[in-house]
Amino acid sequence: MSQSAAEKQGKPKKDLETCVAETRVFVEKVVDRFNVKFNPDPEVNEVIIQGLARHQHLHGKRYCPCFVIQFDRALDRVCPCKPGLEEEVPRDGHCHCGIFCAPDFNGLPYEPQGSA
Repeated sequence: MSQSAAEKQGKPKKDLETCVAETRVFVEKVVDRFNVKFNPDPEVNEVIIQGLARHQHLHGKRYCPCFVIQFDRALDRVCPCKPGLEEEVPRDGHCHCGIFCAPDFNGLPYEPQGSA
């Protein structure tokens, strides 16, 4: 049986409930810091929060729950991921997971402001 990244680093493993609570605070901070908003569908947000918290609990990092973890810094996405914030939100209106959205995203097919 393999050890989690947190255990390998000598960090105590947090219980899942604590990870969920911390992740809720974390995603609020991301929204405030990066000028994004939550997906208008609360179910999407809850699924992603649970996935991020589960990865924090199991692996010590909030790996994106939408990608297979490779345990390779160059390949893995840790939330908030750079491609999501810098490429996907401006282009698609939301990150790959869908939790973080452009301020003008309304759930419909996205057309960035200023394009027409």
